[in-house]
Order: sequence, then structure tokens, then C-alpha cells
Amino acid sequence: MNWWHDYNRFSGDAFSEFWGDHLAPDRKVLFIVGLGFDPRALQPLGTIVVQATSASLACVAINFESGFTGDEQSAVLRSKNKVGLEELFGQRLDVRDLLPNDSDGMRSISRNTITLLSDINLADFSDVVVDISSLPRIIYLTILNNFLGRLVHPSGRRPLASSTNLHVIFAESASLDAKIVKKELEPELATIQGLSIRLDEEAADAWPKIWFPVLGEGNREALERIHMQVNPADVCPILPLQTRDARRADNIVGEIGELLFDRFRVDPRDLIYATEDNPFQLYRNLLAAMERYEDSLAELGGVRFILSPLSSKGLSVGALLACYENRNRNKKDGFSVRTGFAYIETSRYEASSLSGNEIGTPVSLWLTGSCYAS
Repeated sequence: MNWWHDYNRFSGDAFSEFWGDHLAPDRKVLFIVGLGFDPRALQPLGTIVVQATSASLACVAINFESGFTGDEQSAVLRSKNKVGLEELFGQRLDVRDLLPNDSDGMRSISRNTITLLSDINLADFSDVVVDISSLPRIIYLTILNNFLGRLVHPSGRRPLASSTNLHVIFAESASLDAKIVKKELEPELATIQGLSIRLDEEAADAWPKIWFPVLGEGNREALERIHMQVNPADVCPILPLQTRDARRADNIVGEIGELLFDRFRVDPRDLIYATEDNPFQLYRNLLAAMERYEDSLAELGGVRFILSPLSSKGLSVGALLACYENRNRNKKDGFSVRTGFAYIETSRYEASSLSGNEIGTPVSLWLTGSCYAS
């Protein structure tokens, strides 16, 4: 059975209800957040903090401004979020600057993120909450993968039953995501510590490469660049499904359909659909697709699965969980599997279309801890 087959997800009204019940007086909670411009940054976080009157709270805020640039509006919104964090946590707020290495630039962001948080002992806290609302994808994927590596026991009878509860929170809003303009794509694939895949591994050169790009708006250039470097045997695009905008997947296909079906030669039967506010659904769909490929390619001795999260925060987390489990679960004897990310980061984001009052649907994902002990 998959590790997160029975998952714990709380969305909308259930978000507030869960945290109101969960925060007992003996809880010791650490929040990891981004000091960024996204106006949703304080929404789910504030909902939790106002209910945690008796729990012990601490917050580490990552200031990543030195590695990513923005426009004037993004600076205004970042300052507003900093004031909001100070009001929520006061002296319990620890702001840490994430600095890229001069020689490596963006390539050092993931590595330096791990170093920045290396002094945190997860066992000191009953709950660790990673708020990805205002963190760049390369940073929150690095943090979550690192924390899972410290909490999950792959060979255990209950791999997710850690002594520390690990949660991910965010506010889902595809319309707001579309307003944030991405500029200045990095020229090379981003290195994500513990997640990137070696495309030049000689031992795996004969194994087919199966590519799972998670699609969103405005990613044509990134898709073209990644495809050129991956050169996959098969492409299985993931399209988002929404109850609020039933035509979103059709609109994305309309934008890049020629790229998918003519240049990448995607078989429409290989399209995967997943709802944006439930990352566990994408996680399940990806693992099922990978298992089918493993069975059909058994005679070739191995396969390489490559995931590219280019869509919403929720779907990016779903891709991470599938990647993490497939990398760490024991495979059939005589068959080798490589699973990893191929991703291009954006170094500049513009927020001129944002008013600062946008909100989303709060989502909380409980990834490890006491709920998985029985």
C-alpha cells in the first residue's frame, strides 16, 4: 500500500476546525515561512495562530530577497507581510537571510536553504508547519524533501509515524497564481538537493526516460527548455482540474497544444488529470502511472521517471510526495528505477497585478506524525 494511501487533508472550513482541535496546550509548534510578497502569506498562518492561545509557538521566516528580484509592488507587499509576521509572533519571530553564493547564484539556493535550517532539531517540536504560501518552489521543495528525509522511516512498518508532526499549509487560488508574472527564467536546470535527477548517468543510459510535466499557464518556454535537456521517450502531462474553472485545463491545452501533441508527440491517452486543492490525488495518479511503466518495461532492466512541477503549490507538493516515495521504496529485484525532478526556476517575479487583498482556499496537509501511527 502507498505510504499516503490514507491521507489527512483539511480544506476550507475544515482547516480552521482541524487546527482548533489540534492545538492543545502542550503543543510546541515551529512555523517555517517565507518573507515574500504573496498576499496569501498571512491568511492560513493567521487562522492557526489566533487559535493557538495556549500552545508554544516559534517562527522562522526565510528572507530570500537576495536570490530573487521583483517589481515595486512586490516590495510593498513584502513589507506588509513582514509587519504582519511581527504582529503575529513578536519576539518569537526569527528572520533568516538566504544568500546565494556569488559564483553559483541560483544553483546554490537549494544547498544554502538546507544549511540555513540545519540547526533546527525537529524532535524539539511536537509540530512543524511549513507554510509554502510565499516561498519560491525551489525553496519549499528543498525544505519538505529534507524534513521528510529526517522524519520518514522507509523500511519501518509504519514509515510516516514520526514523533514530530509535519504539516504543509497554503492558500490555493489558481486565479491569483496566474496574476504573478514570471520573468527571467534561469538558463540551466535548477539543482534541488536530494530531488534532482542525473540525466547523464552512464549506467542508466539505456533506460527509457518518462517525463511528467505538471502544467500551468505561461510555462511554454520552460517546457521547451526542459524537454530539450530531458529528451524523453514518453511524455505524460498533468493537467489541473478545478471546480471553480472547469475550462482551465482546456485553456492550457489551447495555449500549448501544438507543443504537446505535434512537437512532443503526446498521446492524448497519456494525459493525467488532478485536482489542484488535493495533492494526494496527483500523488496517487503518479505512482499508479509509474507502476504501469515499471511493469511494462521490466525486460529493459530499468526506467527513469522525471517530474517537472510547473503549476500550483498544491500540485507541486503532490509531485514531491510521489517522487519521494518512489525514490525511497524498495523495488523489484533485478529492476532499477531512478526518480527525480527536472525544473527551471524563475529569478524574477512581478506583482503589479496584485492588490494585496487577494485570498485563497486554506489547505492543510498532515504528512507525518501521530495520525499515521495506527
